Amino acid sequence: MSKILITGGTGLIGNQLTKQLVEAGHIVSHLSRSPGSNDQVKTYFWDPENGKIDDTALAGVDSIIHLAGARINEERWTDDRKKIILDSRIQSSALLFDACKRNNIRLKHFVSASAIGWYPLILSEELYDEESPAGSGFLADVCKAWEESADQFNEIADRVAKLRIGLVLTKEDGALTQISRPISFYLGAGLGSGKQYMSWIHLTDVCHMFMHVLDKNLSGVYNAIGPEQTRNQDFMQTVADVMDKPIILPHIPEFVIHIIFGPSAEMVLRGVPLSSKKIMDTGFEFEYPTLTSALFSIYW
Repeated sequence: MSKILITGGTGLIGNQLTKQLVEAGHIVSHLSRSPGSNDQVKTYFWDPENGKIDDTALAGVDSIIHLAGARINEERWTDDRKKIILDSRIQSSALLFDACKRNNIRLKHFVSASAIGWYPLILSEELYDEESPAGSGFLADVCKAWEESADQFNEIADRVAKLRIGLVLTKEDGALTQISRPISFYLGAGLGSGKQYMSWIHLTDVCHMFMHVLDKNLSGVYNAIGPEQTRNQDFMQTVADVMDKPIILPHIPEFVIHIIFGPSAEMVLRGVPLSSKKIMDTGFEFEYPTLTSALFSIYW
């Protein structure tokens, strides 16, 4: 049993991960701008934007799971929005680190979310893994700064791990809801060429992966994605098949995607195949290793 502090505990991953950790017998607490909003766990106040944190949240903590950060795809990427996306990750890490140093906290584990935005937004058949260099552009720059902010915890933690998370599949929230909505009205189609790869993972598996990292005392970077490489066109077709809806439209042209998404269009139009071999070599087993199995668990 460990005492684990989670930032971003009310988010898509944080909420489910909290439930699984509590069920496993761990003592879980949250840092939030809304203290006391979760009946399951003790919630402490923090406000990273203004550098405020309740230091008592750190008392007796063995591990910190850092999930906090503004959603990447929630709004168009204006200059102001880009700043919010970056600052929400870097400022929150800095605040945590400073609070731990100030209170002489020694952690067993610091585990930070990252994202597959680290990798190049291109069309490629080359399989990328955790040793592959970062891409270029806004998303890659955010991920590099995000992971660097986690690395500072090597000074005060026995182990530091970072999970580069792909598209998280769940019916309750997230990108799958946006993807499935047009398909349900017979308006689904591949995006752009449809040849770009989409790296996905079931919500249950990504939560299990965070727990696996803690249980196995892992450090370093791991791709939090399923083992099956899937192109956009195949992804859309599989969602439609599981929903029992036909794909009758041709691909949506790239210029339309650019009009809809603005600067973030490349995020959905480009993608390389990624490997999950590193985490599997540590003994991790996926409950939902194929897209079909993941989608059937969600829709049926």
